[in-house]
Amino acid sequence: MKTRKSAYMDQVKDHIAYMDESILSISAEASASEAAKKMRDSKLSSLIVIKSGENIGIVTETDLSRKIIAEELSPKETKVKFIMNRPIVSIDSDSTMMTAFVKMGSHNIRHLAVTEDDLIIGVLSINNFITYYKQKFEKGKK
Repeated sequence: MKTRKSAYMDQVKDHIAYMDESILSISAEASASEAAKKMRDSKLSSLIVIKSGENIGIVTETDLSRKIIAEELSPKETKVKFIMNRPIVSIDSDSTMMTAFVKMGSHNIRHLAVTEDDLIIGVLSINNFITYYKQKFEKGKK
């Protein structure tokens, strides 16, 4: 007997449209001001932080507001490496959307890197989940 696939079992890779595939990076030595401008210009809420070609962390809009503005630090003088989060929390693209959502909750984060073969292929944000679940459950109401 076939069973209907649960809405909770959808794999991340099957819903790539919900993920920010524009992965942008920034140097660990860049200023917080540079990071904010890059996020604004690209309309993304996170950047992967790199040092010597390696992904070493992630910086988000939340980091900028809580670690720069709230602490009254200079955005032009504070380097990204001092406000980034590390390690990068990630999930394999074969994982379910629900697993990704739960992982974000258990780590208390709003951005989750999605990987294939240990390479980051995108970043899921909490806003991506809002869009995904809104559309997922609106379909069931019709």
